[in-house]
Amino acid sequence: MSENVSPILIVWDSQTDARLSGYITEILHVEGYNWFTVHDLATASITVEQLARHPVVLLTHIVVPEELASALLTYVDQGGALIALRPPESLASALGFHPFNSDITDRYIALNSLCALNDGVGLPPLQFHGRAELYLWLGEPAHILAYFAASPDFITKHPAITVGRRGQGTWAVFAYDLAESTVLLHQGRREQASTGAYPDYDGDRSFKPNDLFVGHLDPALCPLPQADLHQDILVRIIEWMTELSAPLPRLWHFPHAAPAVAFINGDGDSMSLTDLMQTVATCDRYQVPYTAYLKMDDHPKVEPAYENELRRQGHDFGQHAFAGAKPTLEEMRAQLRAEMEAFRTRYGHESVTYRGHSVIWVGWTEMAKYLRENEVRLDTNFAAARYHHGGYVNGSGLPVKFMDEDGRLIDLYEQTTMSTDDGWTTDKIFATPMSMEECTALSKEQADAAIEQYHTVYHPYFHPLRTRSGPTSSQRWLEGVLAYCRERDFHFVNGADWVDFNDGRRSLQITAYDFQPEDLTVRFVLEAGMNAEALSLILPYAFRGAPMQSARVNGEPVPILARDLEGQPQVLLPADYAAGKQYVWEIKWV
Repeated sequence: MSENVSPILIVWDSQTDARLSGYITEILHVEGYNWFTVHDLATASITVEQLARHPVVLLTHIVVPEELASALLTYVDQGGALIALRPPESLASALGFHPFNSDITDRYIALNSLCALNDGVGLPPLQFHGRAELYLWLGEPAHILAYFAASPDFITKHPAITVGRRGQGTWAVFAYDLAESTVLLHQGRREQASTGAYPDYDGDRSFKPNDLFVGHLDPALCPLPQADLHQDILVRIIEWMTELSAPLPRLWHFPHAAPAVAFINGDGDSMSLTDLMQTVATCDRYQVPYTAYLKMDDHPKVEPAYENELRRQGHDFGQHAFAGAKPTLEEMRAQLRAEMEAFRTRYGHESVTYRGHSVIWVGWTEMAKYLRENEVRLDTNFAAARYHHGGYVNGSGLPVKFMDEDGRLIDLYEQTTMSTDDGWTTDKIFATPMSMEECTALSKEQADAAIEQYHTVYHPYFHPLRTRSGPTSSQRWLEGVLAYCRERDFHFVNGADWVDFNDGRRSLQITAYDFQPEDLTVRFVLEAGMNAEALSLILPYAFRGAPMQSARVNGEPVPILARDLEGQPQVLLPADYAAGKQYVWEIKWV
C-alpha cells in the first residue's frame, strides 16, 4: 500500500485576501473527509506531477497564476478530478463557461432537476452569501447542478454549480465560494455584531446571536440546515468523481451508526433543586442524558457531591454566565473568567460546554475566543429568536467551528439550539405563543426532519423551572419529546461526551491506501490521534455496479450496515479505535 497518501489535495494561498476561503478544511472535517493535504502556494508552486498524486484536487478561491491554471487543466485531462471554488474567469472559460461580465451577491441557488446528481434530493432554493460570478453555459443543461436565483421565485439562467468531463478526468465549478458562504451562513453579519455598526439589530435591547441573522437569514429557510445542505452537494460531487476511479471512505457523523443524535439540555434560571431533580428523573425514565447549565445562583443549590453523582450516571453540567444584556467585550471576558473559575473551583472540572444566560453574545467571533480561553469546547448560544422562531439559525445542525475575520479557525464547536421552551410558549420572539400540544407536535416535526431528511442533531432546550406542575408546565412536552426520540431510534448524548466523540472522529487519518480495480478491493490503514469509540466509515453500497461483499478490519469481519443516507444507498462500517494503533481495512465489492 502507498504510504502517506492524502486522497484530497487543497490548493491554497496563505497570502490571499479572501481569508474565509480557508474554511474548506473545516467543511471537509465536518463531512468526515479527514484525509487531505493543504498545499500553500505562498510557500511553493506546484506541478502536474504533484497534483497527479491525489485523486481529488480542491482549488480554493485564490489568485491562480497562469502556470497553475495550465497544470490544473493538464491534471484533469490526464484523469484527475478538480473541484474549483469561485475560480478566475480565465480558468472557468477554459472549462467551457462564457463570462456574463456581471456578479451576484447574497442570493439563492436552485437545484436543477435535470442533473442526475440531484436524484432523490428535493429542496427549495437555498441561500448563499458572498459574491459570485455570473456565466452562461452553452453545454448540456444536465451538467448544471444548480442555478443562481435572484429570489426563491425567480431562477436565472446562470449556473451556480456545474460538473463536467474533460479528457480522461472530471471537474466541478462552484461560481460562488462555498467556504466563504458557509462561514457567513454559520456566523451571520459582522456589522450586526455588538461591536459592529448596527448592534442589537433585532431591537430586543440585548446582544444575542440572533442579531447577526436578521435580514441575513431568510426566515422561511430557518427550518433547513442550509449550510449542511450546501456541503451535501460537495459530498455528492466527490462521490461522483470517485465512483469509477477508486472508492473514497469518509466518517459518519454519529456514534454507533445512528441516523441522528439528540442533545437534550436546559438552563438553571431560578430553578430549585427539586426542579432539577424532577427533570433529571424524567430523563432517567427514558434513559436519556441531560446537560444542565448553572447560574451562579444555582451553585449553592447543587452540591458538588450531587453534581458528581449525576455526571457519573451520564448527565453533564456547564456554566450559565451573565454579564448583563449589553456588556462590552471587556465586561464579558472578565465575567466569563470569573464564573468559569468559580465553576471549576466548586465542581472540580471544566465547563466543557456552555450556554449563557439570555444567550448573550459579544462581537462576531470575540465571544468564541473568550469561551475557548476558558477551556469551553462547545457553545450552544446560537438559537433562533425574533423573526426566526426556531430551527437552524446558523444553517447547521452539526457541530461546526468558528473562523475569525483573519481566517483563523477557533477550536470551539457551535451546536445550534433548535427550540426554546420560553420562546415557543410566550410572545418574546414575536410569534404567537403555542400550547404544549402544539409545541410537542412541532418538536416531533423537527425530530422527524433531523433523522429522516438531514441526518443531523436534534437539539431543543428545556428549563428545569418550567417542568413544575401548573397550567404552563412543559413536563408533558418534555416527556413527549423524550419518548418520541427514543421511539425514532435517536442516539442521545450529553455535552462532554459529544465533544469527545467529535474530537476523536476528527483525529482519524489514512496513513496508507491502495485500490485494486481488477477485483474491486480497497485496502487502507487508519490511525487515530486519540481514542475514538463507535465510529463508522461510510462508503457507497455499490461500486462500478457491484454491491459490497465483505469488510474486514485487522482481519476480523465487520457487519455491513446498508442504509439509504443523504439520498444514496450507503454502507456504514462500525469500529472502535485506540490512540496510536493502526487499523488495516480491506473492503471488497463483487
